[in-house]
Amino acid sequence: MAPTIALTKHQLQNHRKAILKRLGVSLKEFTETVRTSTLSGAEWEAKDQLEEICFLLGERPPWSVE
Repeated sequence: MAPTIALTKHQLQNHRKAILKRLGVSLKEFTETVRTSTLSGAEWEAKDQLEEICFLLGERPPWSVE
């Protein structure tokens, strides 16, 4: 059985900030990049992680068109 990891809302939000800081962009800037540019490998990985965080927080990613 796989272990379960419990994260608080605050921890998830801090992880999101750390991902964006590592890329050197704001969430608004990253959203624009996702919508208009080809992503690098690191940016694709960050996008996937940010989408997972949004899901866990009950949010929609800002670049989502749904």
